[in-house]
Amino acid sequence: MRRTTNPTIGVIQCRFSLLTKVQFLQPSRFFYPMGAILSFLFFTGLVGFVTYLRTHNDNLHTSKGYFLAGNSLNGWVIAGSLMLTNLSAANFTGVTANVYGSNLSPIAWTVTVVPPLIYFCAVLLPTFLKGGFTTIPEFLENRFRKSTRRLIAVMFLFVYILSSMPAALYGGAIAINLLFDISGSLGLNNELVIWIVVWSLGIIGSIYALFGGLKGVAISDTLNGIGLLIGGAFVFAIGIYEVGNKDFFAGVSTILTKNTQILDAVGDATDSVPFSILFTGMIIHNLFFWSTNQFIVQRTLGARSLKEGQKGVMLTAFFKILNIFYIAFPGIIVFHLYGGNYFENNDWAYPTLIRDIMPSMFVGFFAAVIFGAVLSTFNSVLNSAVTILALDIYKPLFGKNLSDHEIIQRSKRFGLIIAIATMIIAPFIMYFPEGLFTFMVKVDSLFGGPIFMVMLLAYFSKRVSPFAVNLCLALFVLTYGAVMFWIQPELHFMHCMAILFVCFTLLALTLGHFFPYEKPDLPTTGPDGVDTTPWKHFKWISILATVIMIGTYIFFSPLGVASTNSPKTIEYGLIIAGIIFAFVFFLGPLFWKQRRT
Repeated sequence: MRRTTNPTIGVIQCRFSLLTKVQFLQPSRFFYPMGAILSFLFFTGLVGFVTYLRTHNDNLHTSKGYFLAGNSLNGWVIAGSLMLTNLSAANFTGVTANVYGSNLSPIAWTVTVVPPLIYFCAVLLPTFLKGGFTTIPEFLENRFRKSTRRLIAVMFLFVYILSSMPAALYGGAIAINLLFDISGSLGLNNELVIWIVVWSLGIIGSIYALFGGLKGVAISDTLNGIGLLIGGAFVFAIGIYEVGNKDFFAGVSTILTKNTQILDAVGDATDSVPFSILFTGMIIHNLFFWSTNQFIVQRTLGARSLKEGQKGVMLTAFFKILNIFYIAFPGIIVFHLYGGNYFENNDWAYPTLIRDIMPSMFVGFFAAVIFGAVLSTFNSVLNSAVTILALDIYKPLFGKNLSDHEIIQRSKRFGLIIAIATMIIAPFIMYFPEGLFTFMVKVDSLFGGPIFMVMLLAYFSKRVSPFAVNLCLALFVLTYGAVMFWIQPELHFMHCMAILFVCFTLLALTLGHFFPYEKPDLPTTGPDGVDTTPWKHFKWISILATVIMIGTYIFFSPLGVASTNSPKTIEYGLIIAGIIFAFVFFLGPLFWKQRRT
């Protein structure tokens, strides 16, 4: 078959080739798009309607009501919102593409978040809720000074405007274009379609985020989460059914017995996700993303109690392990149906799979789920960006005498500007040479590692001065940026981040030793109406989640169902160093602090 660089033609070629393999009878040419479009509009409209019913009577004229949902979120809503906020079309297309092109090693991005989530629940979340904080920069000001708060706030905005929101919009535009074949149907080139879909997604997401507040975002996330669970289960089940030539159990047998090297989750040193980075830079990345990142943490800050916050976070831990079957296993299914090296661009694999094996009505439903996942990430990040800009930058500098209502109204204008900037930036990701997923991870890690360093110092150290923290923060970002984008050593960039994390943390502690700075104790009573009693089942649920995480890695390894075609190169020295690093920097200070109190 002739290869082509045109995505639309490539998808059509893949589609007709697969029809001969799985012999799936598609509906008529007319009914296919109409059924897909109707189911898409129905589910999308349903989510919007229910969200309106649940939020139209809420008080969104106070900071607590608009930015923290009035501390009314329960565990299930928090879990649904966290899951959907983290998932976007970039995850579906990117992780599936990486698994299809290599093996299951990319599941590290989803499975290994369990320890950071436990750490967040046990250590940081109680502190945040007891202090009544609305944003992470606000917490950091409490420990350091206003300069640190504003510096961190600006860095968060850079992450959101340059990475999180543009990546969500761009990934969604790719998926929706391929699912509905918009460029082929309308006779438009792909670049123009990407611009149109990006702006459509951005406008709708802005409406959710700017006019519904955090509660509107969280409820729409939960509804889309239900759709994601249903849709992902269907893709997984029908995909395996097609692998087995219309026999589900035969499909399971095929996946577990043929080409099992793709089932290996233990990455070689040459893989895109080497196993060793799980113990070094990935720990820092996951701790930043799940315990410091404002658009994630804000859901738990809106919890009605510490119990509900911990419950929601731990439910998310189990959902993250289940993500293997939603965003990773489709790559294995595609490999068995199409064979290796079939696509010109592996990012086409996931939407092409859906179009080729799913009934037309289901294509529309799942497009709505993808649409919802994109909106979830976009509007969640936008809501958090507006929160940071309004409360950490504008109000302290220009709005000290303004009411909550005036701050919220002005924050919506800021949000509109941020949304427009994001929609302008998003389409240009198509020209990034390393692809969408790598772009997203690199930008996140550039700012995430330094931000979490400041968080760690704020929580455990009482001697490090604001000057030392700000200096090390700036040097960390500049040095890591130079290493990643200019020097580019052979060592994986996640290992480089861990090394720099150690160096600049030690520098800050050294400066704090010679030039100490005493800080006030954090509040311990909690805001009015928020119960800070821990969840009584937290410990055994944490142990269960950890056991399942370890068991998952054992099962998807040469010790389980996977095979390897050649000897692996595992960097055991880096793994040992990473374990020591994790104990010294994360667990050691915790034990020391508990002994002192």
